[in-house]
Amino acid sequence: MNFLMPHSPKRDIKINKTGLLSNLNFVVKDMCKIKNRKTSCGNPDFYQKCKVASDFAPFLKDILEAGATLKGITICDEFFYSLIGENAHYGTPTNLNAPGCVPGGSSSGSAAALTTNLYDFSIGSDTGGSVRVPASFCGLFGIRPTHDRINTEGVYPMAPSFDTLGWFSKNIDIFKKIGSILLNLNEKTEFSFKEFVIAEDILELAKPDIVNLFNNYINNKFPKIKRFRLSVHDKEIIADNFRILQGGEIKINIIPWILENKPKISPEINARIEMAKKITNDQVDEALNFRTKLIEEIDKSLPKGIIALFPTTPFSSPKSGQSDEQLGSYRKKLMEFTSIAGMTARPQISMPKFKDNTGPIGISLLGWQYSDEILLENITNL
Repeated sequence: MNFLMPHSPKRDIKINKTGLLSNLNFVVKDMCKIKNRKTSCGNPDFYQKCKVASDFAPFLKDILEAGATLKGITICDEFFYSLIGENAHYGTPTNLNAPGCVPGGSSSGSAAALTTNLYDFSIGSDTGGSVRVPASFCGLFGIRPTHDRINTEGVYPMAPSFDTLGWFSKNIDIFKKIGSILLNLNEKTEFSFKEFVIAEDILELAKPDIVNLFNNYINNKFPKIKRFRLSVHDKEIIADNFRILQGGEIKINIIPWILENKPKISPEINARIEMAKKITNDQVDEALNFRTKLIEEIDKSLPKGIIALFPTTPFSSPKSGQSDEQLGSYRKKLMEFTSIAGMTARPQISMPKFKDNTGPIGISLLGWQYSDEILLENITNL
């Protein structure tokens, strides 16, 4: 099994024996400051240049002070720039719930670690789907919170207007507990849950067998549920505008370091870096305008109190070791499912529900901003 980084601590890290998370073990994605340790962001040259952290990232300190024990640092996609979960430098974390298949990325090791029975929960980050996709592919509960509900100080940035922390668990009660530690309670929604609805325009993009699994389950569970369309826009267009905004921020946050330090980067990630370099200010401005209008549209189509349901991913986990071209086509389809939450800063939970002939697929709950606790409460109703 391969999911821990070579620089993962050999001894447990613990700062408090009591608290809400006492007796729980966890691992964390290699993307944040850990006291007396260095971070790689999935790249060995970055690790060599990185300075030793003088303290823990605040979110991590909160978890440790709640009594949890940090057992390791997990592999992630290089510079967090993929949804697949393969890392040319450190290997592909083993997805025991879909043998021979990728775990999904970029929080690949954090998800794969929970396909074992070694840990109670794990921490990842989600910019374009990096918790939700591996949660779906590995058969876990995973959350992308409302943007900025969790302090990301001490977490290496990718695209800050999209970056969020997130977490995974197989246990629904533990999954909920993490939220009570990490979520900023001052921003909790004042609105109540009214009903579930089906996001038909997302559902119809999934593979036919997944559409059938989803519809059979929903029709049996909620025979009178309403169906609606999240957006009039083609989901490929939404994903492309996300790609431009994300790439524009990567151009600011990651590419300057790459140009200065000239690290060895895998061909797949380098191709994406080269794409981001070419994004123009005019493209970013157009995409920002698109995002503003999209938020207005989805505030109307999915108002406060309503939770949309749809499959988290359009397919189960692809086979490992495929070409960059094949992986690119998977990524594009995945972004059609994940980009709406990022573009609208809304929380989304993936919960394990289905399995096809290769592996798990999750059901997603997409809420309104600051409805994170309501989503956590309502996973028990599904």
